[in-house]
Amino acid sequence: MQLNDKWQGLCWPMMDFLRCVTAALIYFAISITAVAKYSDGASKAAGVFGFFATIVFAIDFYLIFNEVAKFLKQGDSADETTAHKTEARCWDHGL
Repeated sequence: MQLNDKWQGLCWPMMDFLRCVTAALIYFAISITAVAKYSDGASKAAGVFGFFATIVFAIDFYLIFNEVAKFLKQGDSADETTAHKTEARCWDHGL
């Protein structure tokens, strides 16, 4: 659907990070409820699969966080480089 081209005002990496965090929290809460409240085998299996899904989402948001942090560091260094170039130009022109 290419929503990232249609809605350019959203920070898509941050939206993906928030999706992973909320999914991990929801799966974790449902898994604890399934294991603690019900004692049949199906609920315990659902809890185990829910804990596994929580781990997968946690790994996903850790990897996304590292990518977003790396992207932000590159943006900061680009801003600093631009600021240093601007400052150097000002000194070259005697401003």
